[in-house]
Amino acid sequence: MLSHGDDAMQHEGRNPVVERLQESLTQAERSGESVGLLLVQAAAVDRIDALHGFHAGDRMSHAIAQLLRSKALRKRDLIEPLSRDEFACILRPAPSEGIAMLAANRMMSLLGPPMDFSGKSVTPDAAVGIAMFPQQAANASELLQRAKHALHVARGHRERIWLYTPPAGHGAVIDQLEYENRLRNAIEQNTLMLYFQPQLDIRTGRMGGAEALLRWHDDVLGFVPPHLAVRAAESAGLIDQLTMWVITSAIQSCREFQKIDPDFTVSINISPSNLREADLPYYVDRALRTWNVRGSSIIIEITETAMMVEQETSHEALRALKALGVRLSVDDFGTGYSSMQYLAQLPLDELKIDLSFVRAMLDVPQNHKIVRSLIDLAHNLELKVVAEGVETEAILGALTSLGCDQAQGWDVGRPTTVADLLLRLREQSER
Repeated sequence: MLSHGDDAMQHEGRNPVVERLQESLTQAERSGESVGLLLVQAAAVDRIDALHGFHAGDRMSHAIAQLLRSKALRKRDLIEPLSRDEFACILRPAPSEGIAMLAANRMMSLLGPPMDFSGKSVTPDAAVGIAMFPQQAANASELLQRAKHALHVARGHRERIWLYTPPAGHGAVIDQLEYENRLRNAIEQNTLMLYFQPQLDIRTGRMGGAEALLRWHDDVLGFVPPHLAVRAAESAGLIDQLTMWVITSAIQSCREFQKIDPDFTVSINISPSNLREADLPYYVDRALRTWNVRGSSIIIEITETAMMVEQETSHEALRALKALGVRLSVDDFGTGYSSMQYLAQLPLDELKIDLSFVRAMLDVPQNHKIVRSLIDLAHNLELKVVAEGVETEAILGALTSLGCDQAQGWDVGRPTTVADLLLRLREQSER
């Protein structure tokens, strides 16, 4: 199984990380065990370099490595620097993918909150990519490549953790053009899917809505993360077609949900480029009429960035959507650079607090203060507040005490299919 290992190491130029990794794989193969490779990237190291010099970046890199070694890894595991901001963590053995995922979650819990660095609070901005031997690779070089791919995907994923998923025929090189062509076929053949993540009404304790999330599983490409699907759509000029498919499907699903709960709402994300499309309000209006859904049942989510792109055009589109009765939400608030004036000037209804603040609000006093301030600000502007990243009962309790309106996250419910959400709604209606 490892017959190509020596050739791979020669190709890598005797990379010491690959050599250490290959040694672990050879031992694992002899004992019939699995090995997990976790690539951890802390993007803040580059920012520290730029602001304070390379010596400062080195100190932060060393501090992160020490934290991972002492708090996240077992004594028999290894950690090797792959670059100044990347660390290869070798789990030996890793009996299952689940063990590797537990380790990755532990790492993110350690690197999620800000770290004290030279008297300043610095968030590591971490992500973790995971690959497994022998399940996903035959040698060290290949395992490292798979983990790098997973890390790239994790960077665009909300949870910042990704386990490598090999697509069918993954030996072939897949270029951007193939993503674009296959996405075009998926839209035309209606093979895309929507999942829905539940949102809890904190005051009533009931599920009152859900966010629509794009899912694309291709026969050749395998599972394609949403950010890669959007990138392919934008480069191929398909972003409007993709968005209209999502809008139509989400509103159709909303109609099904409202057969059980007439007040149920569905949130839909749109990209900044969608706001430049003059026909966007027309498509939304047509879908609402087709499925006989009230405009107030649909919440259009936009990012802070979207509010700043071609402001005259985007703001006109938002006002046209508002005229349809559609509600408007600012997504991932707190991570962009928008002026507070937009919150008062635009016809907004909702503010979603970014999960990076919510997850660590019980561990980092500054985050708790930020969440409390954002809730107060939103309520003063008569906006509803949704907290993302609610993953524990303790966080939900803290948000309840702060007067937050809605919660979304794994403690509330993971993204699920229309059928599963309908089942959950029926069970709720019977209580």
